[in-house]
Amino acid sequence: MAKKFSIITYGCKVNQYDSQLLRRSFLLSGYEETRDLGEADVIVVNGCVVTHRAERDARHALHRALRKAREKADIYLLGCAAKYGLDVEGVNKAGSVDELLRLLNLKKADGIRDFGGRKRPYLKVQEGCSFRCAYCVVPLVRGPSRSRELREIKEEAEELLKAGFREIVLTGTQIGDWGREFGLRLENLIEGLLSLPYKFRLRISSISPLHVTEKLLEFIRPELPNLVPHFHMSLQSGSPRILKLMRRPYTRELFLEKAEMLLERTPLMSLGTDVIAGYPAETEEDFLETVKLLERLPFSYLHVFEFSPRRGTEAFSLREIHPAERKRRVKILLEIRSRKMREYREKFVGKKLQVIAEKVKNGVLEGTSENYLRIRFEGPESLLGEIVDVAITGIDEDVLTGTAQSQSKAAILRL
Repeated sequence: MAKKFSIITYGCKVNQYDSQLLRRSFLLSGYEETRDLGEADVIVVNGCVVTHRAERDARHALHRALRKAREKADIYLLGCAAKYGLDVEGVNKAGSVDELLRLLNLKKADGIRDFGGRKRPYLKVQEGCSFRCAYCVVPLVRGPSRSRELREIKEEAEELLKAGFREIVLTGTQIGDWGREFGLRLENLIEGLLSLPYKFRLRISSISPLHVTEKLLEFIRPELPNLVPHFHMSLQSGSPRILKLMRRPYTRELFLEKAEMLLERTPLMSLGTDVIAGYPAETEEDFLETVKLLERLPFSYLHVFEFSPRRGTEAFSLREIHPAERKRRVKILLEIRSRKMREYREKFVGKKLQVIAEKVKNGVLEGTSENYLRIRFEGPESLLGEIVDVAITGIDEDVLTGTAQSQSKAAILRL
C-alpha cells in the first residue's frame, strides 16, 4: 500500500509554488495525497512568519497536525517558519524543499505540470531579497536575491502551456531583481517568455517601484500574447519620514511617479499596494500623509497590515504605538480600501473584460479578468480554464457579474 502525504500551506505565492513542487515530488516518489491528516504518513506545514499572525497560524496548524496525526506519522515544518526558529515539540524542520527531499529520500521534480486544480499557475523565477527594510524578516529567512536561469524558467513555462494553461503568474520574493547575476533585467525575462510559440497571458505578482520601467510597460498591449494591466506595487507608508525610518529603497516621489506611469498606460490598469498602519514613531501627521496619498491615486485594492514586530529586525526594539491606536488607523485604511475597490469596479459596468474561467458552481462560472477583478457569469463547465469575453452587467458585493459573449480567440494556440 502506498504511503500518503498531506501539505498545509500558508503565506505568499512563493510558498504556494514550493508546496506544489513538493507535492509533485511526493507523487513522483509513489506517495498518494490525502486531506485527512489522520491518514497521512507525512504531514508538511509550509509556514509564513512575515507577521505575528502568520506565525500563529503556522503554530496552530502544527498543533492541529499533532492532534490528528496517527502515531507513526512524520510531521515537518517547512520554509520561512522553520528558518525563523518556530519550534514545536514533536515536529521536524526543513528550511527548503531540497532539504526535505533529502530527508525523505524523495525524487526531485523538474517543474510543475499541474497546480492542484488552479487555472492560473504560479511560476517562481527568483527567491530572496537583498534589501534591508527595518521591519522585514524576509531577508533573514529567505536569504539574498537569487534568480533562476532563463532557460529553466522558459522550459517550465512551456510545460505549463502545453498542459493547457491560459495564464502564468510570475512570482518571487523581489521579482524585479531577476537576472542581476546574469547581467539581465526583468524585461529580458518577460521578452523571453513572450517569445514562446503560444498565445497566453503573463502576470507579475508584485514589484517594487524601482523596477517599473518604460521598457517593461511596452509589453502591455491590446493583442495577446501580452503582459496583463495589473501591477501590485508596495507602498507601506505615504510619509517620507516613515519611509526613511523603514529603510524602504524608494521615496514617496518615486512611488507617485511610477504609479502615474502605470495608470497612464491603459484605462484597464489595476494598481494594488500594501500599507502598514502604526509603524513605530508614526505620528498622526505621518498617518495622514499616507491617507492623502491613497486618496490621490485610483487604487483597485489595498492590502492593509497592522505593524507587527519581528524578532531579528531593526524595528523589533522600537517603542510601539498603542494597539488601540494602531487598530483605529487600520480601520480608517480599511474604509478607504472598500471605497477604492467599489469605485474601481464601477468603472467596468457596461464594459467587456477577458476572464479566465476558474471554477463553476450550479452553472455559474467565476474567474479573474486581465485587470485582476473577480467576475461571475453563467456558462458551461467546458469553459473552465479558457479565456472568455464577458460583458459586465452589475456588481454583487466584491464580485462583478456579467454575461459570456464568446470564448476568446486569445486561447492558447500552437503557432
